[in-house]
Amino acid sequence: MGVPSYFAYLIRNHKEMLLKLTGFKKQINNLYFDSNSIIYDALRILSKDYDNYKNDDDFEKALIDMVCVNLENYINDVKPNKKVLIAFDGVAPVAKLEQQRTRRHKSMLEKKIMNHISGEKKEWNKTAITPGTNFMDKLNKSVGYYFKGKEKQYGLEKFIFTGSDEPGEGEHKLFGYIRDYECHKHEVTVVYGLDADLIMLCLNHLRISKNIYLYRETPEFVKSIDTSINPNESYLLDIPFLAQRIILEMNGNKKPSTTQETNKLYDYIFLCFFLGNDFLPHFPSVNIRTNGIDIMLNAYKEVIGNQNLTNGTIIYWKNVRKLVKFLAENEYDNLMDEYEIRQKWERRSFKSGTKEEKINKYLNIPIKNREIEKYINPYESFWQKRYYEALFNTDETHEFKKEISVNYMEGLEWVMNYYTRGCVDWRWHYKYNYPPLFNDLLKFIPSFDTVMIAPNNHTNVSPCVQLSYVLPIESLPLIPNNIGEKLLKERGEYYTKQYDIKWAFCKYMWESHLELPHIDLEDLEEFVINI
Repeated sequence: MGVPSYFAYLIRNHKEMLLKLTGFKKQINNLYFDSNSIIYDALRILSKDYDNYKNDDDFEKALIDMVCVNLENYINDVKPNKKVLIAFDGVAPVAKLEQQRTRRHKSMLEKKIMNHISGEKKEWNKTAITPGTNFMDKLNKSVGYYFKGKEKQYGLEKFIFTGSDEPGEGEHKLFGYIRDYECHKHEVTVVYGLDADLIMLCLNHLRISKNIYLYRETPEFVKSIDTSINPNESYLLDIPFLAQRIILEMNGNKKPSTTQETNKLYDYIFLCFFLGNDFLPHFPSVNIRTNGIDIMLNAYKEVIGNQNLTNGTIIYWKNVRKLVKFLAENEYDNLMDEYEIRQKWERRSFKSGTKEEKINKYLNIPIKNREIEKYINPYESFWQKRYYEALFNTDETHEFKKEISVNYMEGLEWVMNYYTRGCVDWRWHYKYNYPPLFNDLLKFIPSFDTVMIAPNNHTNVSPCVQLSYVLPIESLPLIPNNIGEKLLKERGEYYTKQYDIKWAFCKYMWESHLELPHIDLEDLEEFVINI
């Protein structure tokens, strides 16, 4: 679920959720940072002057200094009086490693293309912003030292710091802390960050932290959504207000019971899983960029009504089956609507005279080069067969459709647990770039309550294994102890500069899917441990 798309939807439908920080009347008790975005914000500013630095060490020092100063400025702006928590991403579950691997390879590809368009440009390797690199070790030490013992200076009771050397994504370490301490029930907590996942996590934790707000500088894309919003103003997202609006909408504008309120919120979050996130792909017939949220909400109101899809712990598969049956019955019509929209997009013309125009044309390749979508062609019979052939490189056998459908249902359960109570399986991941069709998923959804992922003792991978898994070939030297060099010599089949890219049903190149070589994680772990 892209941040601009989801945020635009919220602004259009729930603009009143935006509160100016300067006019916020409540005393803020806690300020919790999902901090990785702050590194990237600082990098965007400093990278313009990269050539002015003697070497990478000097540049990295300036980058770390800016991160510390920015964190301090946010603390001074928000003025919490109890706790500040600063969390950086540590080693992530394998489900997230898949996304990180794709993102880092795409980043390297984009760099090459931009250099081709704009001319060779020397720049710092931002894939160093991954747990286990020397840069992240320096950042951990510097930020920890910078804020050590400063509680009195800021009028705080406690500083909490969790660096990239502690397992878990920053946002999930942050919400794990909220779950662990009941004091959050009555305190006012502000979470720094603007991520679709963060909005969902805040909604999901209202039962524990009923006064929770999201804070971030107003992003650039807001200007194009609503001109009355000042892009230079800092806003809070009023999560309790947003929750009430969602609950009313989910319940046909009638106020439900207290238990139902909580469950309706869980249901909303669950519905949004079908629109895609860091762990599961979106369905081609339901796209958040067009009217995907409305399709999901209408389906829910039509067939679920006063029932629920989940209570946040258990998925009611019988009801999920009803929902998917409705989506399956409307899949063809919704897909045809998507094709019509994409055909309109395709008719747009893109100039390619200036560097900026060439870059824009590159970013919009998915809506101009639609060969796979046209091959699938739902206007002609047997398009379902072509869907699997083109996007999964396989025949549409019953066994294969069962395999991907079960894997997708595991994903629904895994993500629900990850948002609600933490990681239930550090090694699970969705193995494909696209979902099954709703009509096929329906065939395998159980009509009784069951658990898809059994309890297990799987643990997180080590930072060196994560680096070996996610880094592109050009960045392998970032792995400490010359591990990258040894990997290339003895596990070279895991790394390549050539791979297929699929962008069917994407709008921009950054949404595209890469078909990278399969990495046997157990083999990789054993190899790294024995170096």
